Amino acid sequence: MRPRRVDAGYAIVDVVMGLVLFGLVIVAIYQIFIPALAFSLHINGRLAAQQDVRLAVDRVARQLHETTLDFGRLRVYSTDAGCVGAYEGCIGFVTAHSACSGPFTLLNGAPDWQATIYIWRDTATDELRTRCNPATAFPATQWPPILAPYAVIGRQVVAASFTLLPEGSPQPTAIEMALEEQIATGPRKGLQSTFFNQTVFVPENR
Repeated sequence: MRPRRVDAGYAIVDVVMGLVLFGLVIVAIYQIFIPALAFSLHINGRLAAQQDVRLAVDRVARQLHETTLDFGRLRVYSTDAGCVGAYEGCIGFVTAHSACSGPFTLLNGAPDWQATIYIWRDTATDELRTRCNPATAFPATQWPPILAPYAVIGRQVVAASFTLLPEGSPQPTAIEMALEEQIATGPRKGLQSTFFNQTVFVPENR
């Protein structure tokens, strides 16, 4: 006679222990994965901020190097009523590029100033913007109210300033540009990536 077969199965204790162990594994993976993801997003955001600021600096570097500090050809509007508030880091300077993007023009061996370039930070959008005005080669004595059309050369710029060096000198020899950019970089609130760039430009045509 064959013995009666007893069907094998899992006891409720085995099921509970299995679920507990599975839960512990999931929690461990979560504790490792989330910080790694946040760190990765932070690094990516920081690299993006650095790249954006560098591109903004590169876009104006050549223009600032080629401009002049001659009287009336360059103005910093840091305390002008039209710049303070809605805008920040306002500057206007001349360029010898026709329509701001054409060839550099000379007249009798000297730059033939063709237009005025304005750069500013819009505080409402944190954009660094630029505008070319080919109608005049002298920046406005006060910050111009008409700023369109414009091009965006930097995003998430939380601070911008232009300073003539040496500060307070009646005969400045250089222009200092400082940009600070900040980008949210993760699922956790308040996690920001900040990059600061401070560059001094010496105009070649003085």
